[in-house]
Amino acid sequence: MEKTEYSKQEVNQMKWQVYRQLPVFKQKILAWYPDVKERGIPWEKSTGTEVCTIAAILCDCTILFAMQGELSEKCRQIKAVSENKPLEAGEQAALLESLFEMIELLEEYIGKKAKKCNVCKSDVFFTPIPAGYEETRKQCGFLYCNADFQLESKENYGCPVCGAYDRDRLMVAFLEEVHAEKGEKLRMLHVAPSPAMERYALGREDIRYESTDLMMEGVTFQADLQDMDMVADETYDIIVCSHVLEHVENDAKAMQELYRILKPDGVCLVLVPLIVGKHDTEEKWNCSIEENWRRFGQGDHSRLYGKEDFVGRLEEAGFYINELDEKWFGREFYQEYGFDNLSIMYVATKDVKLVEKEEEGTGSELIRLREENKLLRQALNNLNGQVAKLRNVVETNFQILFHAQDNLGYEISDRKFQDNLWYPKIMSEEDTFREIIENKKSIARFGDGEFGIIFGEQRWRFQGTNDRLAYRLKEALQSRQANILIGLNDFYGDLSTWTRRAADGVRIYLTPEVRKKHYALLDRDREYACANVSRNETPEHVKRQKQIWEGRDCVFIEGFQTRMGVGNNLFDNAASIVRILCPAENAFDRYEEIYKEALKQPKDRLVLIALGPTASVLAYDLALAGYQAIDIGHADLSYEWMLRGSHNRVPEKYSNEAPGGYVVAEIHDEAYASQIIADFH
Repeated sequence: MEKTEYSKQEVNQMKWQVYRQLPVFKQKILAWYPDVKERGIPWEKSTGTEVCTIAAILCDCTILFAMQGELSEKCRQIKAVSENKPLEAGEQAALLESLFEMIELLEEYIGKKAKKCNVCKSDVFFTPIPAGYEETRKQCGFLYCNADFQLESKENYGCPVCGAYDRDRLMVAFLEEVHAEKGEKLRMLHVAPSPAMERYALGREDIRYESTDLMMEGVTFQADLQDMDMVADETYDIIVCSHVLEHVENDAKAMQELYRILKPDGVCLVLVPLIVGKHDTEEKWNCSIEENWRRFGQGDHSRLYGKEDFVGRLEEAGFYINELDEKWFGREFYQEYGFDNLSIMYVATKDVKLVEKEEEGTGSELIRLREENKLLRQALNNLNGQVAKLRNVVETNFQILFHAQDNLGYEISDRKFQDNLWYPKIMSEEDTFREIIENKKSIARFGDGEFGIIFGEQRWRFQGTNDRLAYRLKEALQSRQANILIGLNDFYGDLSTWTRRAADGVRIYLTPEVRKKHYALLDRDREYACANVSRNETPEHVKRQKQIWEGRDCVFIEGFQTRMGVGNNLFDNAASIVRILCPAENAFDRYEEIYKEALKQPKDRLVLIALGPTASVLAYDLALAGYQAIDIGHADLSYEWMLRGSHNRVPEKYSNEAPGGYVVAEIHDEAYASQIIADFH
């Protein structure tokens, strides 16, 4: 088959077309066989051509259905024989026998995969779970990558026609049995709506459909599942909450809210990813995407429920939990519509019991322990495999590292090697200070965090990824305004002046891939400013820095709880200070309001900004508007650290660089309070 991109629906149609041709091929073979076998009459040329075509179609069939092993190899052999030199009648009979046998094997193999979708009513070959899931889980070291998830079918995951996942299809099957009284409507709430379920509910005349989500647009109303005070008690007959709770930090509150807004005789279809044999729950918040894949099996999950704990938490909220499986829906239904013994749905109710719980005896406890042991063995095997691979990689890398270190002096002296390198031109700290102090230039600084935002990577707690912020940062970075300095960290070349800890951090961060991304945004012919002017590491550095605001009327635009200058004398030489307070986290969400407020200030005032990556954009925009704006960053915190002699948390000031730095003590400072002219936090 030619390598052509087809839609899932087109592939499904092709599969059915081939599958439905197989009986026709068998009939043709049965018609040709007596002549060549019993009468010894070779087939006509047109028949030989058709045999070749059938053999080719069977080969294509193995590719279409991604068959491996013996079936695929036999098809290739049969095709090769059919394309060979003219065959005698006996050879032709043997070929027809092989074709007939192969068609029957294919019919059996494909017939087991032929299903129906109960949502769109189509004949389908369901698509498997995307290969990327399995690959990413293995790459990130997910311990349960070989385990089975309930209602996450590896083979019958998605409908190629309507896109419904297996969990959508089972929920629809349940809702098909839920109907309103004549002339009435069931009120349904869909949390974090999926397209297939939404289409189904909107197509039901007896359902009044509503949807909600915290961030998604196009829903009936936006709400936090942990606090839905805009919804009255006992509002909904049906609630669908599928694969949501693993994203919710306080799932106990969310479950209580679901219980509160459900009618006494209502049903709440509540599903989360559950691994067979796992009974305890793991959770951790604010991890990196890679860490979430490693811990929970998906990049945006922060919890991996165990079945018993999941059911227990719902019961603590007041629910009765009905586990619906093949016994409920029927074996024939499961077979026809592509479900299996892992297709288990949880329906939470208040007063209604759809199924009675089975008493757990010795037998069920033994089954539970066997499942758990199997899961633990799989996890241990995965872990051992990862450790073995890691050991080999580490040993190899150390050998390379030691040899490279011995040869480094020779390699970097090679002119050809040197000619392939370039470093961004970055002026000295002294020259950067001179441009700011004497020539009154503004500065927008760019470090690993700002580049991370541009690349769509989450690197901070206090500022999430944001497409608009990424666009504005890139605009500022590549701007060419004479009065605006673009500051970079000077970590692209020699690190001999850095501390060992800082230099090692740079080496870990600045991989060849990351350097390539940076260089794609930078101009080798441009001279950048030194971003390090915001750091206070020596008294001499502080003295030079204080010259920036010497005798100036200053506007501080800072995060709530940043509190620049509070409790120290860093800004004592400024003529005056007023403050605009901004959100401590995700400040860019309020950017337009902050910018408009800043424009109310006289243009002869110096604007000092400590607001994460938002500061880079704001300094750029204010400089365009005629202000001198300094992205001052960690100037105050680094001064505190210099005075204290340690890099620890400053209790009354927010910090993203110290452990627990987002936990900030309250202060009572009248001078500070009197300087606040606007508060957007």
